[in-house]
Amino acid sequence: MSSTAESASNVAGISSARMLYEYAPLPESNAFRVLILEPGGVDDTLCCSLEITTLNKPIPYEAISYVWGNTHRDHPIRINGRAGHITANLCRALHRMRLPDQSRVLWADSICINQDDLTERASQVLLMSEIYGQARRVLLHLGEDSNQEGEVVRSLVHEIEAMVLEGVRAAGESWDTFPTPSPEEREQFLADTRWEAFINMTHTPWFTRGWVIQEAGSARNGLMLWGKTEISWQSFVRVYTWMVRRLPQVRVKYRDGGRGMNRLHLEMYRLRHKGETMPLYAKQSSQFDFLIVLHDARALSVRDARDRVYAFMSLATSAGLSLHFQPDYSEHKTARDVYLDMARDYVNSMGDISLLHCVQHTGNSMNEKFPSWVPRWDLNLFDNIITHTSGPALIPTELRPSVSHDNALEAKGLMFDDIIFTSDVLSRDVSMSDIKMLWNQMLDLLPVAFTNPSPTHGSFAALSFAHVLSVGRSWGAEWPEWVEWRTAYMEYLCQEEPTRRDSVPRPPPDIARNGIQGFHTYAQWNVHNRRIAVTKRGLFALVPSPTQTGDICGVFLGGKAPCILRRAMTARTYRLVGDACIPVNVSRPSTGGGLVVSVGIENSGRDLLDWSVEEEDIRLC
Repeated sequence: MSSTAESASNVAGISSARMLYEYAPLPESNAFRVLILEPGGVDDTLCCSLEITTLNKPIPYEAISYVWGNTHRDHPIRINGRAGHITANLCRALHRMRLPDQSRVLWADSICINQDDLTERASQVLLMSEIYGQARRVLLHLGEDSNQEGEVVRSLVHEIEAMVLEGVRAAGESWDTFPTPSPEEREQFLADTRWEAFINMTHTPWFTRGWVIQEAGSARNGLMLWGKTEISWQSFVRVYTWMVRRLPQVRVKYRDGGRGMNRLHLEMYRLRHKGETMPLYAKQSSQFDFLIVLHDARALSVRDARDRVYAFMSLATSAGLSLHFQPDYSEHKTARDVYLDMARDYVNSMGDISLLHCVQHTGNSMNEKFPSWVPRWDLNLFDNIITHTSGPALIPTELRPSVSHDNALEAKGLMFDDIIFTSDVLSRDVSMSDIKMLWNQMLDLLPVAFTNPSPTHGSFAALSFAHVLSVGRSWGAEWPEWVEWRTAYMEYLCQEEPTRRDSVPRPPPDIARNGIQGFHTYAQWNVHNRRIAVTKRGLFALVPSPTQTGDICGVFLGGKAPCILRRAMTARTYRLVGDACIPVNVSRPSTGGGLVVSVGIENSGRDLLDWSVEEEDIRLC
């Protein structure tokens, strides 16, 4: 190339660079940019301007919630007369929002925040709940409606919402007073084929995003855009909440357990509409728990693993938690650093060890140097949790745990049993015949393994086994009906064991048919990535997949469920494998002395075995 041509090329490059849009710094901490989208036709290039406003007196705007998708910015847009580029999904969303005859003031994170400025990005993350909360309307862009189901969903929502609002008005602001449909009404509801489209809508990619929890939950007025259909977000969540609380059989029918709308959307709606949702919930389930927020968010997708905490920090205050760290997107701050910051702040602020029930491990993570007691929010191994962190403690205590200078958790607890047998790792696809084979295998094991009478001998065995499969909870039916489902499953397990079968009450044939499948569906979600184990004292247990023979069953003072521990090299120091479902109760006798561990399930009156244990100092590394 000649020097003249090279010079011309350089001039053209400089000129082109000068024509690219450059972000001006935000002048104050509560400032943010809005996008003024110019009107245009279907095929016109997107044109807009970015203007700075503040939260204390913002320009009226609408905020967009959408799926980021591919982060490559290769679609053109004119910004303040200069060239810019945005992602394909934002381009589609803006084309959907653009009006033909007037401009529209919008906010969209990937263009209104300078994504290349890590300091600005971190500071704007802290404002996002307010940005969505102050928006005149939040536009939830679900994308294309390829099967043309939107209008079907809209008609169902309109119809069911009217019924729900009438029921709420009649129930008033009192706990759990909304009536449950009668068997005849339930069958009529389930016969409505529109529920399938309703469930399908929650399987669109938008519902898998982590950030949409805050974006939709903060909205004063949300509008869902699915293809050409528009549906009120508040109306949709109102109907979904009623369906989950009063017609859970819809989710059973369409096998919606792990794929549907994340429970956090319902929790956010409850937080903002306490009076309306009271009739659908029991009082004891009313607590807003930040640990459950982070746990449920494991099933959602984020681009940056640090956002598994950062995307939900605005909700910590609602749960009474003080976090003393700020978002930091610099290279030196890793996701594990953020998880450790979160864990230390939780222990110091709340003074309890509930976060231990959120720990999940793979075989590899058990062998890493990272503290085993710190939840890895980037691991999502289970479909269901063993226990809710807001539940009652097995051993109430006023003692507070502490975190040492070397990031070990120090607490009081007790060890009460050892693992002597584990099944293979189970999955959500495990069949009923597989479970039955495992049951028979364990029955064959028990007489060989124990010289003393086992608490899982006799008629209690089937109940104990079913208890760990269901982690002691119900799903898809009210409790009395659930007990019938469980009984049907126990009958199925014992079909070839006459001595045990005679002790299991037999349900009616119709209950047996529906109950066995309903119970098994729930069991599949519970056992996924877990093992069924037998302990030295003859207990069945549902344990995390890394559990191995020789691991220890323990309970922490203040803990909500038993945990599986593994001895470390130092005395009284352990690695935490995770929590477990083991049918035991722990009590402190009024006469003093050591704690008493007893075996019992619900109100069965079967405290078949109890033994005294002493509490001890435990160090988790």
